[in-house]
Amino acid sequence: MLIGRGKQLIEPRKNFTIRLSDREREQTEYDARVNNMKVSDYVRYLITHSGRLDTSFASDRRELIRQISGLCNNYNQMTKIANGGGYVFDSTMKDANHLMKQIKEKMKELAGKWQ
Repeated sequence: MLIGRGKQLIEPRKNFTIRLSDREREQTEYDARVNNMKVSDYVRYLITHSGRLDTSFASDRRELIRQISGLCNNYNQMTKIANGGGYVFDSTMKDANHLMKQIKEKMKELAGKWQ
């Protein structure tokens, strides 16, 4: 399509609006200024040259949360049985400790993915 002065062959641009907090806007403006760019050019560059978003991120978190919930449910069932009987078998305590270790490992994995 021919647009602009001298009818140059340039792809027409469309506006795209994003919402930023004051802090985010100030940071974007500062980064653009440091790189000697207009804000729109800077944001366009980030969009076209940055890495792609990992779309599996949300499903990974959801799966980890589901696993942690299942482990916690098992742990709660064990403690309910132990409290109802008035005593706790040594094997039950070992199972509970093993479940707690699994929960801690999953929580660490989840925290690592959220960072």
